[in-house]
Amino acid sequence: MKKILSVALALFAGLAFSLSAQDATTAALEKTEAVVATTIEIPTDKKISRIFVVGDSTGSPFNDTAYYIPRAGFGTKMQDYLNPAKAAVVNFAVSGRSSTSFISDSGSFANYSKIKQNIRKGDYLIIAFGHNDEKLEKERYTNPNGSKDEAGSFKNSLYENYIKMAKDVGATPVLVTPIVRYNSGAIYEGTNVHITSGSADFPGGDYPKAIRELGKEVKVTVVDQTANTKALYEKLMGDARKLHAQTGNKITTLDTTHLNAYGASVVAKMLIDDLAKKDKKFKAFVKAAPEPVYDLAALKNPLYVEPGRGAPKEKSTVFTTTDPWWASSFGEIGGDEKISDKNYNEIIETANGVTIHSGFTNGGKDSGKIASNMDGLNFYFQKLPVSADFTFTAKAKVLHIKKNNQVSFGAMVRDNVMIDVYQSGMNTNYAAAGALKITNDTWTAEFARIDTVLQETPHAVESVPEEGTVVNLFVEKKGNNVTVQYGKEAPVTYEIALDEADKDNIYVGVFTSRNVYVEFTNLSLKVK
Repeated sequence: MKKILSVALALFAGLAFSLSAQDATTAALEKTEAVVATTIEIPTDKKISRIFVVGDSTGSPFNDTAYYIPRAGFGTKMQDYLNPAKAAVVNFAVSGRSSTSFISDSGSFANYSKIKQNIRKGDYLIIAFGHNDEKLEKERYTNPNGSKDEAGSFKNSLYENYIKMAKDVGATPVLVTPIVRYNSGAIYEGTNVHITSGSADFPGGDYPKAIRELGKEVKVTVVDQTANTKALYEKLMGDARKLHAQTGNKITTLDTTHLNAYGASVVAKMLIDDLAKKDKKFKAFVKAAPEPVYDLAALKNPLYVEPGRGAPKEKSTVFTTTDPWWASSFGEIGGDEKISDKNYNEIIETANGVTIHSGFTNGGKDSGKIASNMDGLNFYFQKLPVSADFTFTAKAKVLHIKKNNQVSFGAMVRDNVMIDVYQSGMNTNYAAAGALKITNDTWTAEFARIDTVLQETPHAVESVPEEGTVVNLFVEKKGNNVTVQYGKEAPVTYEIALDEADKDNIYVGVFTSRNVYVEFTNLSLKVK
């Protein structure tokens, strides 16, 4: 039986997120509402050049009411360094989008259309993609190796969808390479600088290099923010974390992809200064402004409340269950409005168990996620005293699944439950016999979150979950040790405290997250 190291080791490792772990956030981490195009004002004064911004979450606006240190995109800070009488920033960047999904997704297509309808001679188009083009998902992925004339390539998407749109009306396109991902060891190579290994279906490559090559080929200015931020982060070392958002009040909740307001200002000024050196016309827009100042007190969210503390008092009014079973949809599930929408979430008791879906039914979209620093799930469970030892078993049959690195299902024991509450940033302790990271060859079969840090054990025996997959699930608790087993995988034991969020209770049951439909049967809970 494999022994996972203690919480102390987990804390040490907490900041060294891999691409698969961090980008599962973030995302995508990546929950933000798309900025509705009709709400964005576009100046019509012909004396003013409009600086349109398209891109992903590193540039987009956010409304992080639940973050300890909220996210902010560089596009929200660019106007601070430009003369408003000469240039106006119009930020249409949207979280989670790649250069292709920005157009194909209904939540951001309106933004794209608005730009296309309004951009004119004298305007600028800042094009800042890359973080999500490297995602191993057909909806977002673009190939970093193809030419600008090759459909499906990163270069082709940037050229056909954005550069040509600007040039056709006499506007100036500007390509911006993606900022680095923070690394606690100041190691900026590989996925931290967007050089990926990919997979058989989604070839990897060097995304910043593709942007630089495209810029030379079509004579478009490139601001190399990968190189710029790499140099800055290597100079700052551990202090570079001050540029980033944080979901909770522990440093282990650092969001290694997304900037905070201070970081957004630093990166925005860096972009503007670099572009001004390369473009004389743009230089005339720049105004004198002080350097950004780090102020932790100002960055903290005054409304922040540590999520998931204490025990639920009443059962769900959305999902009907028979005692002693409870049910809930909670955490980062995409918004309160999704909880009672059957297109997104259902938990239905059956004669032999329960069927649960996140997403799918009647065209429902994603709901929930298991990500590097936050969770959202549908959970069918029993409540036990925190001191109780038990064995829990169940059988899962996958009725439908959309492969995604944040999709998950299985059995778990956890230290908190909120009843039908959307809570961004929820990341308290649990251990799970469940599948995760279902887009790659090293998908996870057993995992745990210990003091906010997601720990994963890649599969070794079982096949990747597909429609029709049937697998047995096992969870056992003895004191502070929890053993989980997914199918025929080797069992894994985690040393984990389950009395931090709720001092009196623990919660054990079955779950789904993001985009999967599962029938759970043969549920058996034996308390020792």
